[in-house]
This record gives sequence, C-alpha cells and structure tokens, in this order.
Amino acid sequence: MAPIRNLSLLVLAALLLGTAALTLGWREGRRYERGGGERTVVFAALHERDAQALTEEAIHLYAAGQFPRACEKFGLAAADDPASSARRQDVIRCFEGWGWHALRDGRPDEAALLFRQGLTETPDDPALLKGLGVAAVHAGRPDEAFAPLERAALVEYDPEVRLLLAHLHDRRDDPAQAVVNLRAVLDHEPTNEAARRMLDKVEREWRAEAGFRREVTPRFVVKYRDTLDAVARREIVAHLEAAAARVSLTLAYAPQQRTTVVLYEHHEFRSVTRVHAWATGLFDGKIRLPVGGVRPSAHELERLAGHEYAHAAIHELTRGRAPRWLHEGLAQVLEGAASDPILRAPAGLTLAGVEALAGDADPLRARAGYEIALWIVRDLLDRGGVEPLRELLARLGAGETMAEAMPRVYGLRLTELESQWRRVLGG
Repeated sequence: MAPIRNLSLLVLAALLLGTAALTLGWREGRRYERGGGERTVVFAALHERDAQALTEEAIHLYAAGQFPRACEKFGLAAADDPASSARRQDVIRCFEGWGWHALRDGRPDEAALLFRQGLTETPDDPALLKGLGVAAVHAGRPDEAFAPLERAALVEYDPEVRLLLAHLHDRRDDPAQAVVNLRAVLDHEPTNEAARRMLDKVEREWRAEAGFRREVTPRFVVKYRDTLDAVARREIVAHLEAAAARVSLTLAYAPQQRTTVVLYEHHEFRSVTRVHAWATGLFDGKIRLPVGGVRPSAHELERLAGHEYAHAAIHELTRGRAPRWLHEGLAQVLEGAASDPILRAPAGLTLAGVEALAGDADPLRARAGYEIALWIVRDLLDRGGVEPLRELLARLGAGETMAEAMPRVYGLRLTELESQWRRVLGG
C-alpha cells in the first residue's frame, strides 16, 4: 500500500491497548477450540476469511482517511493470521501513512510517535526512518533527525533523504558531510539540479570560509576572518545579542539551537551569496553580513542585526512557510523601520505582485516592494497588535495556508484584505 503522506495521543493509546486486548481475546478463544479435527479446520478457514474481510475493510477506511480504525482493522487481520508477513506489513504501512497525514496536518510529535510505532516491528524500514527524521525537523528539533535519516540512507538510496541530510549538515556548519550526501545523490542522478546547485553553493562557501575563526555566544556561532578588528567584532556580536533578545520577546520565540552568523568582507559577501547588488545582508539558514573594510555605523549594525535575526525567527516559527511579503514586512517592523504615510501602490496590487517587487533586481522596484510589505504588516498589527500576528505565524507553521489562516486570525478572507489594501493605497 502506498502511504497517504499524517491521532491524538489518547486515541493512539486507546488503539494500541484495544488491538492488544482483541489479540489477547482471540488467542484466549483458541484455547477452547480443542474439539475434533473437523472443527479445528473450519475454525482456521473461518479466521482466514475473517482476516481477508478485515483487510478489505481496513483498505476502505484507510482510503477514506479514517486512520485509527484502519490501523485497528489491519492489526486485527494480522492477529488472525500471525504467520503472514504481508499482513504485518499492512499494519506498518498503515502507521506510516497515518504518520505522514499527522505531519501534513502540523502535528509532528504525533507523527513521530506513529513512525516509531511502525519501527517497533521493522526497525530498519527506510520509509519509517525517513518519516521520523522529517518529523523531528518539523518539530523544531533538527539534531534528532540525523540518526534516523542516516540509518535510512544506509538501507536504500533516497535523494530526498540525502538532500535533507545535506541541508542539516550545512546548517550545523559541517560542509564536508553536506558534500558527501550531495555527491551521493549526483552519483546516482548526475542531472539532479537541486543537488548540483546546493553542492556548488556549499563548496563555494566552504572555500570562502576556510580559516575563519569562531566565537560561540549564548545565541550565536559567529564566524569571521582573523583580520576583522576585535572591537568591531565585539560590537557586532553585542548588536546581534540585543536584536535576538528583542525579536525573541516580541515574537515569543525560543530557538532550539544557536544561529550561525558569518561575517564577510564585502567582496566575499557578493561572491558567496550572489544576491542582488542592493542587498545588505542575507538569511538562508545562516545570517550572512558584509562587515569588512568600512565598518557600518552603530545604527546600521543594529538595523541589520534586527532585520536578519527576524528572518531567522520567522523562518523557524513558520517552518519555512512564510511568504516573502510577510518575511520582509515583519523583519522591517522588527528592525524599527517606519512606514511611508503617503505610500501609493501600483494599480491592481496583489500580494503576489508585492512578492515579485521585493525580489526584483532593480533597487527602486525592490524598495517599493519592501515598503508595501512593511505597510501591510503594520496594518495587520493595527488590527489587533502582535498576538494575532504570532497566531498567524503559528498557524503557518502548523501547515495552514495563508488563505486558510487569515480569516481564522483576522476574520476576513485574504482576498477581502487585499481589496481593502488596494483601496487605501490607491492601487
């Protein structure tokens, strides 16, 4: 059975206890089938038919998304036919599908419990190990993802597992292991563009950062060249720590691990990140800042630190699901930027249009996109303060789309909000 890629814990406990009790009841019932041979044969045939009927019923329940009942039926069929490895596999695959369903619905801890339940039967099942690793990432505990993903990679080749491991090693600042996993993908699939692009990026950064020193602070791992002035470095670190404290308080953000910050010379920043010429910083899983040569002013350092750390917080709180307009608008709010009171928007303003503007190579168009994004986020804050905005981030992190989350948080459909914004901004 192909799993449908995601139970409350109480339901799961009830299911497991119920299956165990029913299995025990069946076994106890057989003690009393001690009559003649004919009756014993009939009994076995009856249970074979029962197991098939249970399996068919379970398949229909599974297809309808009724995972608790489906897995219970599969469990009963396996108990009726304990010698059948196929029926045992049905139970395992049911837990796998149920786990992916829970993960898709934004319940990673429940998903992990379900994947582990399947692994009790087959500890080296690669699909279950992969699910357990992905669930750990979605739960905000990436360090717990390494062991199951590495076990899955040893059992069979899966490009998604290898790419995820590469991302995790890269974020952990272990480029050598990231490269090992990316080359494993390219050995199997030389034309895999995602692996090729990431390998180019990781190796480019690895070369540029050779010989960098590290400083570990309460919230950061800061990487820098030893040519960077010590006073400047301490000032940058102080601004980063202050920005992190401010952003964390505003968004109720408690990171699970330190954020890596890489401080480059200006030319290194451009060659490594390959961002638009107007960019003054970048967050791509790590905060990257150009600080060599002419040192930014204290105000600019404070602004940069607040903006880029805000991106790190928004990314983690939403599990990477925040759209660019929300990222850039909220990051500007958290850096302390003020909205333009006479801002006007292009005709036919849409959020997709704001996204396109904010990512434009032309600095004037990009600036317009940033200003509109800032205005929109400030409007959302005016509608209820920071608490609804936190809820919006949490809902996105739980897997809701922006169209689903907006009416639940602000009472208006996304299209209605866009229409209001167009009217006010003259678009």
